[in-house]
Amino acid sequence: MTTPAIFLRLLQHGDKETALRSMICAMLDGTVCDQSGYLVDPASFRGVPGSPFAYWVSDRIRRLFRDLPMFDNEGEGRATRCGLGTTDNFRFLRLNWEVPAAARGSDWLPYYDGGIYSPVYDLFPLVVWWQDNGREIKEFVANKFGSASRNVRGEDRYMKPGFIFPRRTRGLCPKIMASGGIFSNAGQAGFVPMGDLLTAIGILTSEISTLLISLSQGRTGDAAQFEVGLIKRLPWIETLDQGLASILSSLTRAICDAKRRSCQGNELAPDFIAPLALLTQGQSLRQRVGEARSILGGSTQQVSDLLAEINMLVLEAYKIAPEDRLALASYADQPIDSDAESDSDDELDEINRPVESIPCIRDLLSYAIGTIFGRWDIRLGTGEKKPNELLDPFDPLPVCSPGMMQGDDGLPPMRSPECYPLRIDWDGILVDDPDHPDDIIRRVRDVLEVIWKDRADAIEKEACEILGVTDLRDYFRKPGAGGFWDDHVKRYSKSRRKAPIYWLLQSSKKNYALWIYYHRLDKDILFKALLNYVEPKIRREDTRLDELRSQKTGLGAAAKGAKKIDKDIDRQDAFLSELRDFEDKLRRAADLHLEPDLNDGVVLNIAPLRELVPWKEAKSYWDDLMDGKYEWSSIGKQLRAKGLIK
Repeated sequence: MTTPAIFLRLLQHGDKETALRSMICAMLDGTVCDQSGYLVDPASFRGVPGSPFAYWVSDRIRRLFRDLPMFDNEGEGRATRCGLGTTDNFRFLRLNWEVPAAARGSDWLPYYDGGIYSPVYDLFPLVVWWQDNGREIKEFVANKFGSASRNVRGEDRYMKPGFIFPRRTRGLCPKIMASGGIFSNAGQAGFVPMGDLLTAIGILTSEISTLLISLSQGRTGDAAQFEVGLIKRLPWIETLDQGLASILSSLTRAICDAKRRSCQGNELAPDFIAPLALLTQGQSLRQRVGEARSILGGSTQQVSDLLAEINMLVLEAYKIAPEDRLALASYADQPIDSDAESDSDDELDEINRPVESIPCIRDLLSYAIGTIFGRWDIRLGTGEKKPNELLDPFDPLPVCSPGMMQGDDGLPPMRSPECYPLRIDWDGILVDDPDHPDDIIRRVRDVLEVIWKDRADAIEKEACEILGVTDLRDYFRKPGAGGFWDDHVKRYSKSRRKAPIYWLLQSSKKNYALWIYYHRLDKDILFKALLNYVEPKIRREDTRLDELRSQKTGLGAAAKGAKKIDKDIDRQDAFLSELRDFEDKLRRAADLHLEPDLNDGVVLNIAPLRELVPWKEAKSYWDDLMDGKYEWSSIGKQLRAKGLIK
């Protein structure tokens, strides 16, 4: 046995120099320093992989690395893998709502990235281009590095169920990874036999797993690096009592189900049914928001309680003595390096976001637009149609969420079901024009009437009060902060991609606009917008201008009311100029005769509309296209064939 060494821990002290002097003086005086002093045989460190100075835990905890087998054991079906790195995410990754529905699950597969700290369950909005077994990615990587194996790793486990864990979070954070997808190099994956998956995720979610991995790095307060190699060496209980295993599995499944139900009001989630304002009861919107806040608050507490129960059971399974648990508690109390929190740039935890009135109303109005375009099935929102029970968490992610309108083939249809309660704009175009039957505000009111019937007017008034606007048209016309377009762009921007699917094409002074649904894009949609909306509008406004001029002629220049008519004529003339400018810009885009390809993604498809969309990204990507970037894209190839690229 080697001579024990004294270790002094100063992490809890702000003034470390003073604390260190005090501890040293206490030891020289023969007095006992506080719990920051440890007497440890350095030889005991050898039991932990890498022999780190893991002095703050007992030798009983360090011996777990010697006494228990490692997690990785291919013979027992336990394995870890680092996954796919595309080397060009812009080219090969999309958000799942960008790509054609029929291509999801075939050409485009779920891409499991690291994400944020969200134990057991998380949302994974990305998909990766994997047509022909990833041929294009493999060729691209091979051409760049000489071999595809450098970035296309872990392929033997692609499409299989398991768990995903990010590299850097405040604790080991395993999340259910459904089958049918591909894990990334930032979202590393683990695998155990199918019957043991939920139990294993429960064990890995526990604080003791985080502590043991951190020990092997000699870390405490700052966020550990949860790399594949460290998970491989994690001490693992192979002979877990079957009763305990069953309980851990049930608790983990309960956490998963609670989080999934919390997402049923989030239109970006695979389990989406309808917005929270429609999944609760209450006469007013504020009452419904309050009920939703109470329900989701209870769900958050339930998850917290379940995690605490898992922690206690796993501590018992590892036979961690009560006195040794102080080290775990001390570790858990350490501050986290906020810069190391996550590999994700998402600003919101989409599962645990707070329930507030304004976001709930925005959710409702976003849902209304989706129902008008035939994206959402309003019968789920009214309760006329009941959703199915939650699927098994390891089943492949659905192409369409339960709240989406689906045909017999499970894909979005192109016509309304029989006796459907709402008229759908199947051409994918709405207009900001009070005189038009497809006026966006008129159509939103149709949705409110289907849901609330004779209370629709009161609901609309309350929604405007909550949003702080005089009427809904103000909300939909405003392109900046506080308007629908700004909210929509933020809502549909995730994982470093921006992909709004309801496009605002707005005139220079914001007095006229079209809204185009991305999933109705075809080579004729801009010409249909001109023919059916813009040109008839100009003719009507031209007629009004002629009528005003006739009124002025009939009155005479000196007649009472002539000045007012003059002002009306000036306003009408200015409006017509604005409309004609809008028409010219829209026609320039239409005359390119480009055929949209949703596989290119939103930002490239919207680029030709840069003169009309109040979004700087459209112009930025158009400039890139003109400079010859993105030659792999369909639009890039079309522009080059037309001789438009510089």
